[in-house]
Amino acid sequence: MASISTRVKKDGSKSFMVRWRDRGTRKNQGLTVATQAEAETLKRLLDANGQSFEIAQQAILSNQAKIPTVAAVVQEHIDLLIRPSSGTVRTYQVMLDLHIRDVIGHIPVDKLDYRHLNHWAKSMMAKGKSPKTIHNVHGLISAAMNTAEMLHYIPRNPCRGVQLPSIDKAEDETMFLTHAEYNMILEVMGERYKTFTNFLVMTGTRFGEATALKVADVDLLSKPPTVRINKAWKRDGQSQYYIGATKTGAGKRTIGLNPALVELLVPLVASRPGDELLFTTPKGERIVHKLYWDDYWVPAVHAAQAHGLKKSPRIHDLRHTHASWLIQDGVSLFTISRRLGHASTRTTEEVYGHLMPEALQAGADATERSITGFTR
Repeated sequence: MASISTRVKKDGSKSFMVRWRDRGTRKNQGLTVATQAEAETLKRLLDANGQSFEIAQQAILSNQAKIPTVAAVVQEHIDLLIRPSSGTVRTYQVMLDLHIRDVIGHIPVDKLDYRHLNHWAKSMMAKGKSPKTIHNVHGLISAAMNTAEMLHYIPRNPCRGVQLPSIDKAEDETMFLTHAEYNMILEVMGERYKTFTNFLVMTGTRFGEATALKVADVDLLSKPPTVRINKAWKRDGQSQYYIGATKTGAGKRTIGLNPALVELLVPLVASRPGDELLFTTPKGERIVHKLYWDDYWVPAVHAAQAHGLKKSPRIHDLRHTHASWLIQDGVSLFTISRRLGHASTRTTEEVYGHLMPEALQAGADATERSITGFTR
């Protein structure tokens, strides 16, 4: 039987010695390899072939010829996915075809290393791709390498520890509106979509969640009145829209409705079938993001700017505005997180933590206490 011994080098790295007795010469033989996986493979082949190194070597070379490329592994990873929607799968396929296949796709997966990935990241930057895009594509590569590790193509995911460009920006992308600023927009908003706009800012729901709501999702008679968020518009592989699950499992939630919003919703639910969309166009169809943006939101923002509004908010900033109003009123981070459908309070804190008045005041008070020794 062959055996494996481990040697720890001065720099802390390890090498692995495989020892066996040659069946022809009856002499002890040894070979040092770099990884435990290689050592275990060689030992297994030696034991299975009467300690013949020639046969084991041929088997190893034959097996190496069968190692798939990076592109093949990413494709296999995509094909094995179960949970993502067809739209997500299509996005992954585009990532593979546009950003992976022609750069590192030809490399055997067991040869992919830090240098290849560093070259890939730099090539993406040279093409002018945004840090967020680079992070997203790297996430797909890393997930595929996890799959390769589970399938025993590689002993370790080479994406770990690879440095990527920072996605932080000098200015926050998140924008918050004061009550006065929001009212400036609402006053010039088309009448048809005022209630819908109020719903977005008073519930903090995402556009795709709000437009997917059915009449039956709203219960104005419960105490308190509620709306159930359990679905959202999705896009399939042919770019067609359909109603599917929320963005995350935590996105399924029940939101309490304030009296002012209840009053606005009464006409929308009264005497209507439960399976109809709550918010619709004049033709009774779903509200398309582009239509609302081009024909209502942008004109309202421009009109408000003509009257003194200094900001250029996006539709999604109504969600941020909702959270900021709750924070200003002292609502806990946990409650806000549940209301927004975040997977954890950590997500909520990363986006809105800097708005927490208690934390801001606590920091200022701590600083004041720490400087009393040299300011007096």
